[in-house]
Amino acid sequence: MANPDALLREGDLDGARAALVDIVRAKPGDDTARMFLFQLLCVTGEWDKARKQLQALAQVAENAQMLAATYNQAIDAELIRADVFAGKADMPVLVGMGGWIEGVAKAISLSAKGDHAQAEALRDEAFGQAPDTPGSLDGQAFEWIADADMRFGPTFEAIVAGRYGLVPFDAVASITSEGPQDLRDTVWYPVQLALKSGQSIAAFIPARYPGSEASSSSAIRLGRQTDWVDAQGAEAGIGQRLWSLSEGDDAALLNLRKLTFD
Repeated sequence: MANPDALLREGDLDGARAALVDIVRAKPGDDTARMFLFQLLCVTGEWDKARKQLQALAQVAENAQMLAATYNQAIDAELIRADVFAGKADMPVLVGMGGWIEGVAKAISLSAKGDHAQAEALRDEAFGQAPDTPGSLDGQAFEWIADADMRFGPTFEAIVAGRYGLVPFDAVASITSEGPQDLRDTVWYPVQLALKSGQSIAAFIPARYPGSEASSSSAIRLGRQTDWVDAQGAEAGIGQRLWSLSEGDDAALLNLRKLTFD
């Protein structure tokens, strides 16, 4: 029987998926294989099938109920995210209602619905109003930080308590992470998010740009690479999320361990 770990290391998603399906069919009680299959289905964006594996996992592994609840919420958030970028829903804002961040959210929604000219005007106005955000990322000082994908700029996508939406960098005191520990962490990066309001909450940051799961490239789907595609005059990212700093090279999200703001 083919080794799914080896196939995944080689970037053979289809082969790894087929091998895991064979293992789970032959050994329905193999919770390790089922967990692996669940995570791989998240990489490939097969959300309904991933959810079914979560349900089955919760039945065969006593300690999986909390994990199933957490990642069912993450899948729900991912479906809302897909609707936003398909122009079927407005971009939610999680922190900092009103002001310039509403302009960023509205611009994303307008662009997804095909109104690129108005989206660009709104985005330019919002970015002009956004404050600088001096701080340090893993020891690298900066005067400002922004997503390398200009749809997001001085904000980032997050999933907090199962809710998906935007968070402005200027509302954040720190973001810390232990780094990716498992395959699912390359889809939803687990972080501890401390806000300047005093709240400290566990959260996920989508590690890949919207639509990456549909790429024909395994490296893009696995978050091992970032590429750029034309989005009506602007460049949109696919693959692993990158953050731009005022100094130095772009920083890959999965390398983040400690981000602090002054």
